Amino acid sequence: MDGSFRASLMDAETGASQLYEFKAESGLFRKPARSIVRAFMDYLSEHRDWRNPPSYRINSAVKKTRKQVVMATGSLVLAKGELPFLLMISPERPAADRVS
Repeated sequence: MDGSFRASLMDAETGASQLYEFKAESGLFRKPARSIVRAFMDYLSEHRDWRNPPSYRINSAVKKTRKQVVMATGSLVLAKGELPFLLMISPERPAADRVS
């Protein structure tokens, strides 16, 4: 069964950010932080219109289990060079559970 997740990806060079909603196996957050980042990067490679899907390097990935969030830093490796990023991934929460 698939679960719904959100990822906020920020370009560390320009500060531009993008919010993504994606599906992955419902038990994703029982996995290590790097596996969770890999699931998002796989989604990004498959669902974005890339001439050549990028590879990536992770500098750090930390999972905060109680808060249900993964925070990661790294670089997308593109044909034009490396693009540093900041990434946060969390399970999608029902609207009633979100803090305003």
